[in-house]
Amino acid sequence: MTYFTLLHWFVILIIILIFSLVLVLTIRNNDGKSSLLAPILANIFIMGIFAVFAIYGLDKYTKVARLENITQKKVLINESFSISGQIRNIGNFQIGQCILEVKISNELSENTGSGSIVFEPKSAFDNLFSKESTSTVETTKEFVIAENLHQNEMRNFTVFMRYPPSFAKPYLRYELFCH
Repeated sequence: MTYFTLLHWFVILIIILIFSLVLVLTIRNNDGKSSLLAPILANIFIMGIFAVFAIYGLDKYTKVARLENITQKKVLINESFSISGQIRNIGNFQIGQCILEVKISNELSENTGSGSIVFEPKSAFDNLFSKESTSTVETTKEFVIAENLHQNEMRNFTVFMRYPPSFAKPYLRYELFCH
């Protein structure tokens, strides 16, 4: 659940006032010959898009959290990763939900035994006509690690994610999304 702050309600009020002003001006300047449907629908569409982007922008800058003391452990017995740490609300407003997106990737290449070349000059056409098959295998999963996180509150979390056994060298990346 996302929480609207005082800033959110203020922006919504401004958008409603602008919408009403444009609507009144559209109706007042109608000469009676043309239809009002197109300008009214355009007004609704433009103000709706503006409202979505404004709410998204406010969420991004008012609902800020930080990950602290992150530890990653590889559990070999069941081929999984354990990520544990703490999440802290560093913003001035309450956060409804924080989602941790974890990506495990493994880069596979047929030409792995080519030696230890530090720099190999390439042309722009090498990518088009290359016979090497380099593919990246990636697994992504999202975890809800905090809900109803108040201002300056800190909580502990631990998540477990399995990775495919075919991964020779798994690489772990994570990203935090709060709203």
